[in-house]
Amino acid sequence: MKYRKILCGLLSAALIGTMLGGCGKGETEKVQETAKETLAAETVEQGQTEKGTETEANTETGQSADTEKSAGADISGKLIIWEHSTDFENALDQLIEGFNEKYPDVEVEYEVKPSDQYYSLLATSIQAGEAPDIFWTNGTATAQMAEYVSQGAIMDITDAVDMGDLEESSYGLATIGGKRYSVPWMTFDTRTCYYNKDIFNELGLEVPKTFSEYEKLLAALDEGGKIPISLSGMTSWPLLFFVEPMGSALEPEYTRGLADYSSKANDERFGNILNKMLEWADKGYFGDGWLGVDDDGSSLAFTTGEAAMFVGGSWSTTSFQENNPDLNLGAFQIPSEEGTSGMVGTFANGFSAYSGTENKEAAMAFLNYCATLEAQTNWVQTLGSVSGSPKIESSNEVAKEISDCDETFTSWQSNLSKYNKEGASATSVWEEDSVKVASKAMTVQELLDNLGEVMQ
Repeated sequence: MKYRKILCGLLSAALIGTMLGGCGKGETEKVQETAKETLAAETVEQGQTEKGTETEANTETGQSADTEKSAGADISGKLIIWEHSTDFENALDQLIEGFNEKYPDVEVEYEVKPSDQYYSLLATSIQAGEAPDIFWTNGTATAQMAEYVSQGAIMDITDAVDMGDLEESSYGLATIGGKRYSVPWMTFDTRTCYYNKDIFNELGLEVPKTFSEYEKLLAALDEGGKIPISLSGMTSWPLLFFVEPMGSALEPEYTRGLADYSSKANDERFGNILNKMLEWADKGYFGDGWLGVDDDGSSLAFTTGEAAMFVGGSWSTTSFQENNPDLNLGAFQIPSEEGTSGMVGTFANGFSAYSGTENKEAAMAFLNYCATLEAQTNWVQTLGSVSGSPKIESSNEVAKEISDCDETFTSWQSNLSKYNKEGASATSVWEEDSVKVASKAMTVQELLDNLGEVMQ
């Protein structure tokens, strides 16, 4: 196997000390349908090439799995890949292994960058003309990919990569101006409340059925000597992946309105959600040192049993299980006061190719492999994720618990980039200001005002 890895996102074990002192088959189908609806409008607006046309074009070129494998012997060289989180390391290992089976003469090296530094490191490497051959972005969900496209730093792969195995509703994440610049993943990236079943059993606690019961649960865990929720207050994305599911339970009507943008990002009801987060922080429900703990540190606090719950992305499932094989892991969606539960999420974006790569042939071979059903299935199942494709079955029991819900919601995050004013970046406002709100260096109202200035 011709690849090696460089792990840069080390777990922050030293920070843990500062913190002290889920659908059955029918629901999976509902998730997949909602995933299609979530991005369908974007797909139409951005003028995607129809999948049938693309498949026909690839058929005309005679491309097949067999010819790809035989062609692999003619492609060689070296690729460097950047990922943004250790959560994806095992899936990336499997991806590269599958790629190297078809392209044995391509050496692949990857680096996992710290999530809170990823985009700044990537921007610096692009400016220096030293970017990795293949790199992850969040697609059109955030502003960065569009910026790199405008700089000419990302290759247009519209005619170079066959996406016939992917759901068309995922294309919106990859498309700017009618052209595709990345390969989406068929994971339905949702948020959930993970919990340690052994801690619940030890303290005689049950999964709550209403929001008020959830708050009583937090108090009971605190009284039982456990950090109720492990949360990082250092960076914006862990905060977002916490407030989205919590907010869908606290303000379900507001969250439903995100789908048609009748609910704005700066709505006072979103302010209620942020204020609830601050209220829980004041009560010590995130641990006394949560503002000084990074994303890896908060994950470690949960897997080692310092914290009873972790509210965040569904992509963390296998990472938790592998970091602590003895962890009795469960998951549920935080319920509303009416007793219903919803799941917030969207398709996940994947990799793009650097326009300055010295090995474009190998880079395109890698992205084409990423778009195959084989690679997509391995990625979804290795991560233990909720599947957004009817062709791929979720393999992890926790993923089934995650998707055990009454409805699905559009992600608040997706509206940040979709409804920007021209030349503005609501995503940047969130990235810069949310941490200030968490530390009380900025008020909730000031954040809402700043969002209102940059959004339609």
